[in-house]
Amino acid sequence: MARFEIDKPDKHAVAAIRTDRLVLSVYKPSAAYAVTDYLVRNRAFHKEFSQRQKEIYYTEKEQKRYMRYDLKMFNESTQVGFWITKIGEPERVIGRLSFYGILGGAMNSTFVGYHLDENEQGKGYMKEALLAGCEFMFQYYRIHRIEADILPRNERSISVVNKCGFIKMGYNVRFMEIDGRYQDHVMYVKLNPKVENVT
Repeated sequence: MARFEIDKPDKHAVAAIRTDRLVLSVYKPSAAYAVTDYLVRNRAFHKEFSQRQKEIYYTEKEQKRYMRYDLKMFNESTQVGFWITKIGEPERVIGRLSFYGILGGAMNSTFVGYHLDENEQGKGYMKEALLAGCEFMFQYYRIHRIEADILPRNERSISVVNKCGFIKMGYNVRFMEIDGRYQDHVMYVKLNPKVENVT
């Protein structure tokens, strides 16, 4: 069970979720050093499943700029970007979980994306983070629908969403630019079990 700590986050965060093993934090730019270290460590590992980035992206200065934007979007309730650390290791980021494109009104939905440290694969961390993140979005943002779009060859990511209760809904042709070209993605959806149909 996740514990939400909106009012008592780490000194570098404005909001946090604690699970049994992890802390998911919405960071201030002051944590750019830890984020940059994580991105540099995993640059080669993430390449196949990520957008291409220029060299400046892997600098602390540029990450501060991204994190200021992240914080702005969080304050406007249009994006929630969590950086993942292990309990007891607050200075070492091991992953990212982002809910983006948040829509209210009749849609009341969001997209989710995530990635994890190469050396932390296969330990159930992303399942733990994704379950907590979805619960947070359902409870605090009253989100009705969360969509994850995944490359068909990304078997680890597909396994994670299956374990987290997402349902395969379809196929998005040339959906997103990954590693330099637009690629097809499989669409998975998780619905808020506490939101009933409008009658």
